[in-house]
Amino acid sequence: MGLKSLISYGFLILPAAVTIGVLLGLQTYRESQGLSGPFTSNKVETNTYCQLAFGITPATGGQQYTLNPNQWGVTEDTTGSALCMNVTTNANGSYPTNITAPAWSITWQYPQGSDDQPVHAFPNIQIDRSDIFPIEINSVSAVNFAAEWAYGAGETLPTTTDVTALTAAGLNANVAIDMFIDSDPNAATSTVDAKYEVMIWLADFGAATQPIGLADGAVKTADINGTTFSLYYGTNSLSQKVLTWVATGTVQNIDTDFGPLLQGLTGIGGPATSDYLGYMAFGSETLYSSTNVTLYVPSLSMEVVPK
Repeated sequence: MGLKSLISYGFLILPAAVTIGVLLGLQTYRESQGLSGPFTSNKVETNTYCQLAFGITPATGGQQYTLNPNQWGVTEDTTGSALCMNVTTNANGSYPTNITAPAWSITWQYPQGSDDQPVHAFPNIQIDRSDIFPIEINSVSAVNFAAEWAYGAGETLPTTTDVTALTAAGLNANVAIDMFIDSDPNAATSTVDAKYEVMIWLADFGAATQPIGLADGAVKTADINGTTFSLYYGTNSLSQKVLTWVATGTVQNIDTDFGPLLQGLTGIGGPATSDYLGYMAFGSETLYSSTNVTLYVPSLSMEVVPK
């Protein structure tokens, strides 16, 4: 090949090399921001899961989440009941931020259970990060939580929570954050083996939806973004110490740091700040409803930030 041919060939491959370099750089940048690469599908899919328990882990370029219908209280004797979870995902794994979760909803109906086992399910979405959990409470800088949600009667995705309609539907359920803590880092990641369960109720519906320890009264209160949360303390059927922060009123739209609610619990029988937080999820404890009801969570992000 002559000199002119080599020069011509060089100019021919130079634009291609530059283009590939730019695209690879663009893909690296987008992935670092939790966005999709430039060569992936933009398809949006909604899938339905009606299993008693099934882990759903959508592909993402950011923080991993796992969703689960988690109908742990349903037995072969439970009749006239059903729960289905709908999860809307982006095929390219791209979401607005690194910690944005997929949109999801549940539609369900259960009969009233027994007094000693009133909960049928806790359909939820869990932070799925082994690089964060377990983490000592005193090493947590913030527990950031931002969500928009609505509960409605029927199967249509609600945009607002109509308490009157939900009362007519006989809804008994809550909307809550669930966390598990233990001095043993391995036990802290287990919802069964952890010594402590700390819940934050953003709403509760129906007279049967009561935090453990309600009869003994609140042991303390705290203010988060202008909302008063009352803390109740008791022991569940697994002998776990349960500490439940219950909001005054219904908190549908929120963007805050719940980290302060993990502090100062030792003196009332709760975990020490040297104990490990091993699990965090958001969902609804479903007790019963006489007709179908739907919880819709179109916007959600959760993040445990280490110091």
